[in-house]
Amino acid sequence: MIDTSKKFLVAGAGKSGIGSVNLLLKTGADVSLYDGKEDLEKEALYEKLYEKKEIPLILGNITKEDVSKFDLLGLSPGISVNAPIAQMFRDQEKPVWSEIELAYQASKGRIAAITGTNGKTTTTAMLGKIMSDYLDSVYVVGNIGTPYTSVALDTKEETVTVAEISSFQLETIQDFQPAVSAILNITEDHLNRHHTMEEYIRVKELITGNQTKDQVCVLNYEDEVLRTFGESGQVKAKVVYFSSLRELPQGIFLRGKEIVLRAGEKEFVITTTDRLKILGRHNHENTMAAAAMAYYAGVPVENIKKS
Repeated sequence: MIDTSKKFLVAGAGKSGIGSVNLLLKTGADVSLYDGKEDLEKEALYEKLYEKKEIPLILGNITKEDVSKFDLLGLSPGISVNAPIAQMFRDQEKPVWSEIELAYQASKGRIAAITGTNGKTTTTAMLGKIMSDYLDSVYVVGNIGTPYTSVALDTKEETVTVAEISSFQLETIQDFQPAVSAILNITEDHLNRHHTMEEYIRVKELITGNQTKDQVCVLNYEDEVLRTFGESGQVKAKVVYFSSLRELPQGIFLRGKEIVLRAGEKEFVITTTDRLKILGRHNHENTMAAAAMAYYAGVPVENIKKS
């Protein structure tokens, strides 16, 4: 729930920032926009805003005094959490939210959230298709193209939102809690932003940080970092592994050409690799992750097979 008694500042006038501003405007919140570029064309900016609202703008330099007038910062993913504006908010003990957190606070229903270094878009698209074939109210959002903020207010209690989520968006979550999450793999990436591999791994693992034991986190058994994380006791959610290299006593795996799901006492053949239109071991893994997430989100196996 967005607290409309608060004063919000959104940082970044790109697609993500405009999405955040428009979401807040639709809720009736008091919102201003900051961008480091002094020469932004104000009229062109206002044209993109909900009902063409001419909200207060802070362009170029921002001061501690400016920050003191706001309660919360919405940070676009392209702006570092270590940027001066974010640091000023933290110094004044004020929350810094990602657009994903902002959208989450405004949305209803359940979330199936996917992160990882590679394969996010493919897995998100596959899961979105499975969920859309089964349910009436499904939104596919995030890095895949549709900002979560643009649909958050359209979600209902029965909605499932399938979200592709980057490490940049996970850095500043607060309450974000997927019903089903997945981390597909972790390889070296974005170290110009996260500086160390340890920090990059920590941020990726935040996707399951708020999950409970009644929820599910899908992890790649063949990724040593993720297998260790799943076995560490840090994950409160039920851990479900996928593997393209070995049979698992529980989880989803490749057996010859068959993609097999074992859940409790049950075993299902979801599909075979020769029926898939996408090639390569990495895509077999993406298929397994999507199928496992769909199953634990309540989609019957027959529907998963058909999709």
